[in-house]
Amino acid sequence: MWWKKAGIAIGLISLIYLIGYKVKIDQNILGVLSPLADEQKTRVVFNEQNKTKYPPNDNFPLQLLPKFNDTANINAKSLCVMDVDSRELLMGKNISTTMPIASVAKIMTAMVALERSSLNFEIKIPDSACQVGEAEMGLTPGEKLTTQDLLYGMMLPSGNDAAESLAQGLGRGGREEFINAMNEKAKELNLYDTHFVNPTGLDGNSIKETSYSTCLDLLSLTNYALKNPKFAEIVDTRYREISYVEGKHKAFYLLNKLHLDKSYPGIKGVKPGDTPFAGETLVSYAENGGKKLIVVLLDTLYSKDEVIKLYDDIYGKLGIKVR
Repeated sequence: MWWKKAGIAIGLISLIYLIGYKVKIDQNILGVLSPLADEQKTRVVFNEQNKTKYPPNDNFPLQLLPKFNDTANINAKSLCVMDVDSRELLMGKNISTTMPIASVAKIMTAMVALERSSLNFEIKIPDSACQVGEAEMGLTPGEKLTTQDLLYGMMLPSGNDAAESLAQGLGRGGREEFINAMNEKAKELNLYDTHFVNPTGLDGNSIKETSYSTCLDLLSLTNYALKNPKFAEIVDTRYREISYVEGKHKAFYLLNKLHLDKSYPGIKGVKPGDTPFAGETLVSYAENGGKKLIVVLLDTLYSKDEVIKLYDDIYGKLGIKVR
């Protein structure tokens, strides 16, 4: 009958439309393009050869479909927001797109250092660590500081000299072994779309030689890191004074580049970054009204304004009045 044929045709057209609509949504959430695409193959997160189930551990969100998906007013090319306690993905955009990450890489540097060294272990500052440039703790070659001091110097003012000193001082055989340990830790945590080429996150000579990750992997890494009490304490520190010790080191006054509690309540820091390849990047943690949120932004402009905009939006949607 003609009406049956017409019904089948309409049904097929509807099905094709719905499939196309779903693909469009999935591409927006998961991400299909990468700034690394010219030099290395973009991978789909948790591809079949790497995973047996999702989530692979209790650091990832429980599902990949975000509760809210209106990200039009956020400039970041990739972003995600997760409720820490429920592990619900609240917002996401291109969450599995591999991108350069800048100083956000220091989250992994900190975790490898914390897990292989006592806080009081003393490290002699090498000449090469003081020649890296960009953001600095202000170290001088030959000074001797503890792992704890260098962790504060790396995570608060984003000291590249502190990051290099940790890698060279704690590398079992040198700097390269420490970087290998960072990548082994990434594998252990099922961060399949993450790779580190240095302890600082600074750009290499090309994108191919630059550390990269995804919003989803960084979300999981940060969730893991915040379970370490010392890491959580360090990133939530507004400033740190390190007193002069005769024969060892000068005094230091370290200010946290990401402590935004004067501009937005409940921000507990974590790590910002900014390089030519990565643009501005930011991982942030906040707690208001009993809700703990982790936010990751990659390749954005005015990252601190963006993260406040996101917190306002998400907390508002959750019915929590913050300010």
